[in-house]
Amino acid sequence: MTAIATAQQQQEGTDLLSRLRFSILSLELVPGEPISERSLEAQFKMSRTPIREALFHLVRDGLVIREGRGYAVAPFDMEEIEEVFAFRDIVEPAAVRLAARLATDAETDAIRRSITLGHQEFTPERWLDLGLDFHVRCAALSRNRCLTAAMQDVTLRTVRARWLSFASEEGRATTHREHSEILDLICAKDETGAACAVLAHSAAVRQDVRKAINSARRFMGRRGVVGE
Repeated sequence: MTAIATAQQQQEGTDLLSRLRFSILSLELVPGEPISERSLEAQFKMSRTPIREALFHLVRDGLVIREGRGYAVAPFDMEEIEEVFAFRDIVEPAAVRLAARLATDAETDAIRRSITLGHQEFTPERWLDLGLDFHVRCAALSRNRCLTAAMQDVTLRTVRARWLSFASEEGRATTHREHSEILDLICAKDETGAACAVLAHSAAVRQDVRKAINSARRFMGRRGVVGE
């Protein structure tokens, strides 16, 4: 096999992983829905090797689970969601306190441009990227790699649930306003204010997520929610 063919296969595998991840995060593939290697082969016209590699990564990320000899989209685990928000309420205030102390104007300006673009030129793909990106980029301003990695894990674990509550224009407007307020406090070097703002934002998101999952049960079915 030539180097060009190998590179092409690797790119196809990367594209497949991105498409499957987006389908899961955006709930096009609903929680609890079975996934078979054979159906993915037929759908994407690919061999089994890149499909298995993509599924391996999705299992590792907690978006897909093994189910017998096949796979399924991971259900919403209510117990895990509560644990994640409790963990976030410990980690994120520490991260934004450091961010308020250390961030430069250039760094906060770049984040502000990003969230403004995401709000003004909304697409589901951009929202999913920015939904992960805002909290992770704010944590990165702390200059602490452990805090940043923790926030990356937290946001990935909750982004599907957040999509349920933020798919509406009203939900996106609320998110943009609260993100902007957090960023304003970081810019103002207000460590306590920024920490309080992320806790208030987290509490509001937590409540919205619970409501959204309960409202979505009718199309997810019994397999879509566990851990209650």
